[in-house]
Amino acid sequence: MELTADLGEKIINETKKLINENIIIVNKQAIIIASTDPSRIGHFHEGALLTIDRNEMTILSEEHVRVMKGIRPGINLPITINHEVIGVIGITGNPTEVKPFASLMQKMTELLIRESIYIQETEWHARAIESFFMDWVQMDHIPGDFQTRSRLIEFQVTPPLRCTIIRMDSHVVPAKKLSDILHILKLKIKGQAILWGDKRLLLVTEERTYPSLEYLKNQLGSFQNYISSIFDLSVSIGVGIISNSLLIKDSYQSALKALSIGDINAITIYEDLLLEICLDEIPLEVRREFINKIMHLLGNEKNLLETLKVYFANNLNSKRTANELHIHINTLHYRLNQIEALTQLNPKSAYAITLFYVLFYFLDKETK
Repeated sequence: MELTADLGEKIINETKKLINENIIIVNKQAIIIASTDPSRIGHFHEGALLTIDRNEMTILSEEHVRVMKGIRPGINLPITINHEVIGVIGITGNPTEVKPFASLMQKMTELLIRESIYIQETEWHARAIESFFMDWVQMDHIPGDFQTRSRLIEFQVTPPLRCTIIRMDSHVVPAKKLSDILHILKLKIKGQAILWGDKRLLLVTEERTYPSLEYLKNQLGSFQNYISSIFDLSVSIGVGIISNSLLIKDSYQSALKALSIGDINAITIYEDLLLEICLDEIPLEVRREFINKIMHLLGNEKNLLETLKVYFANNLNSKRTANELHIHINTLHYRLNQIEALTQLNPKSAYAITLFYVLFYFLDKETK
């Protein structure tokens, strides 16, 4: 490992809190890369070179200052990671006075470096997983290096597989909060889960883990309710189709489709979608033309539109519809007759029901 100037500066900022003396960080080439005294950065330090060669503490006196290049009185300590000296931390001052701090400073420096290594490795692993998944969801065939790449990221699954996409319905979701939500998902649902963009998670589950699709839906519902209550977030979920092989492209695409078609804060399963899949393929300009035609027939009467919506939601039950709208049942019948007169469509006929259902579906998509 090579000590960098950024890491050296971080070490300086932390260690200077412990001692009121000048501190330097020196790399393996004995060049000062960070210091509480910026004027020393970039200079060669002969005392550090001696410390690196000997791999032990070096006490530098006034006598050393006269004969060695770039040094001041103080103590130099090797920075050792995995039995390798990667640099030196130097404390300027009277050796007798600064020596009691030397071991603590050395240990703190090595701890900070190990923490940095861990963070780097964690970030590398996260990037490797993300890259793997990005490739995986687009594969039309399994390449020869698939198993090698999956082993490198300690990833193993057995088909049949199913993709699920989870979306946080908020304008902004802080990265820390999203990481916490991912951690909760991994605890609550068995599968492979990763961050998928700034507001989404991707989950790949094995069918053998869940006795039925309904069981998976219940598990997702429990997770959804928990996240909503803890983080005050609306969570929408799209569940894709089964893949009987390691190729999950179709499962992923169907999960995306389910998520885009489904309602906000709902769990939408692709297999449950029938007419919606066909309607979603209709171009936007055709949808808007359809909406405009029907709305024109209704004379843009919003109360008639709302009446129809509630009427269909109550499965054409007049009594329940009137109660929900807080109107007399005769008023409801008058409105339904008015709709028929304006549109030449009987709201109780199969043809009209289909047309109005499509209208409400398109209007709902317009407002999403």
